[in-house]
Amino acid sequence: MRAAEQLTVHIDLRRDRDEHLPYQLMVQLAGAIRTGALAADTRLPSTRDMARLLGVSRGVVLTAYELLLAKGFVEARRGSGTYVRALRTEAPAPRPRTPVAPAPAPARRVCDFTPGPAPAHAFPLPAWRAAWREASYQPPAGDVAPLGSAALREAIADQLRRTRGIAVDADEVVVAAGLRQACWLLFEALGQTRAAGRRVAVEQPASAHPVVAARQAGWTVSALPVRHLCPVAAVPEATNIAVDVAVVFAEGNHPFGTVMPLDRRHAMVEWSERTGGYLVDLSTEQASAGNGSPLPALFTLAAGERIAMIGTVGDSLAPAGLAYLVAPRELTPLMADLISRDDGGVTRTTQAAYTRLLRDGVLARRATRISRFYADRRDQARAAFGELPRPARVVIGARGATAAVLLPEPMVATVVTGLAARGVAVVPLAEFFPIDPADAPTGIVLGLGHLPDAELRYGIQAVRAVVTALAGPATDDSCQVTGSDLPPRPAHRARSARRPARRVH
Repeated sequence: MRAAEQLTVHIDLRRDRDEHLPYQLMVQLAGAIRTGALAADTRLPSTRDMARLLGVSRGVVLTAYELLLAKGFVEARRGSGTYVRALRTEAPAPRPRTPVAPAPAPARRVCDFTPGPAPAHAFPLPAWRAAWREASYQPPAGDVAPLGSAALREAIADQLRRTRGIAVDADEVVVAAGLRQACWLLFEALGQTRAAGRRVAVEQPASAHPVVAARQAGWTVSALPVRHLCPVAAVPEATNIAVDVAVVFAEGNHPFGTVMPLDRRHAMVEWSERTGGYLVDLSTEQASAGNGSPLPALFTLAAGERIAMIGTVGDSLAPAGLAYLVAPRELTPLMADLISRDDGGVTRTTQAAYTRLLRDGVLARRATRISRFYADRRDQARAAFGELPRPARVVIGARGATAAVLLPEPMVATVVTGLAARGVAVVPLAEFFPIDPADAPTGIVLGLGHLPDAELRYGIQAVRAVVTALAGPATDDSCQVTGSDLPPRPAHRARSARRPARRVH
């Protein structure tokens, strides 16, 4: 085990590159882990030491570590530090492949559909610079309030009141360095208040943050499945899953982009009241960016009882942004103690800059612009896809900037390979099911928001061409693009019907 102060691999961060510094650091560390230059169980330098060694801010390192954690390259060991995980190297079993019409392989990647950060166009650069300039007037020395500065907590509470109609007191708001830390704080605090029962069900598909955080806090994690005909989370009772906490994405499921309907929100609150279970509503600015009439928030319907709300602030400006946690007041002293002993707080300068951005309405205006832009992108994608031949289907929801192309399992690997030959990169849908990938509908995910128009058009045309070559031309009964319906799993998985069916309402 190497000393925390040492860095044994070469890291080359350049500010003149297109990629953000946290992403550069994450990619280079991930590469070193893949090649074995950073062996399993190697302890990485602390965020402070790494920032000092590389000459960057601590926030850059925090974000890179969060990305590595989410992708499974590292693990955080409580009270010890961040360690390299042992990567699984076994190769998957080969699957029979259907031949695809040959296409010349381009010299470089033409279109990368991997979901990425919000586009940089119309970035409020003068306001961004002004906020950080003002924040830098005060030296970063001195103790930082563990729950966040009073000004920032009040600004977040005001933002929630103005943009989402949620009445929140500033003393209920906790500032965190990212979604993983916010989830971890909640699970740790809840665990300390419970004599027994550390079972959490997380809606699938989902980001890895709540899953990783719950396991780090010692909770047993299970999947809260979505309904086959409407991809929103099922009520825990209806799934025969005994849980103490349910994590859902009511304002925008990623990558389906679906919004939890009002009747399901009431059912979730009734479940909490009847069983004493906790609800956690998790959302990000990008995943919840959309249009349509807003629905009452789960937090409002539950009147703040036995419910927590976790979200991001500013991820439409910078990939990391900040995270906030709104929880019952009795948990905040426990969280303050946890943050004071953790190596991942938010610096005074960062808090001051985001307070200015919130106070001046910069983040609210940016989120509105991104919502309109994403709505246009979803409309463009629906029009460009048109009809696909069965059994393929495109799902584009009302929120976010992703599309899911649902395919039979034998087609997925062939489609991915065929697209790669045309310079198009996609992500398998199973990667968004971190708890039980085998339970995922099979298909691919396309990020729509970060691509230039020409790349987006080329990529969608390539998807249509490859799928049509495998499935045949579209007919009268071909599957149209849908914004809400998710078809049942393909017929080739019918063999799983021999197992006892999981009842979902």
